[in-house]
Amino acid sequence: MGKSYKQVKNSNAILEILRTERTNLNQKEFAQACNIPLKTYQRWISGETIGRPTLLQLKALCSTLRIEKVRDLPDDFAATKSKSEKNNE
Repeated sequence: MGKSYKQVKNSNAILEILRTERTNLNQKEFAQACNIPLKTYQRWISGETIGRPTLLQLKALCSTLRIEKVRDLPDDFAATKSKSEKNNE
């Protein structure tokens, strides 16, 4: 993905950055609007699990985030790893 996103507070998860930049919704409201259980959303952005939204969730994500093309969604919803984290793998 060629777009850069600035870090949000304590999260560098692209989905969290998009949520805060494009909506006025908190995590719970955003998850509800996208038909995603809150805990699932939190696991996606923490990187605990890989985000695999259903088609309905994907459509809701695009609508809520005002994304017109699926290709404009991030490839990964989790936080990006720092260079030191990558080196420790």
